Amino acid sequence: MKHVLFVDDVSTNLKCVALILKNKYRVTMVKSGREALECMKTVVPDLVLLDIHMQEMDGYEVMKHMKDNPRTADIPVILVTADAEEDSERRGIALGAVGFVRKPFEPQTLLDEIEAVWKTEE
Repeated sequence: MKHVLFVDDVSTNLKCVALILKNKYRVTMVKSGREALECMKTVVPDLVLLDIHMQEMDGYEVMKHMKDNPRTADIPVILVTADAEEDSERRGIALGAVGFVRKPFEPQTLLDEIEAVWKTEE
């Protein structure tokens, strides 16, 4: 079973995504970028769903740390955000994100975006 790490500082978002993904994937949830980086020291997920706007460390900074670490550099990242600015998507893609999902999203949209990542890896 594929392992998805979901990073979001809003508990409601964590719970909603866990409900959407729990039957298809192994899901680990953390509430900050620092927790995500700590988690990835011991566990390497198959995919990271990463909120952009978080306290302390935003999603862009988390991605930079991931890309600088050979252990996590190749983990696909899908950015998840309520931000409607197109510049957010461009910036994320420039940093290496493989996908972008805007909140609020339909559950099937999120599942389709995740599946698309693994189809391109085959």
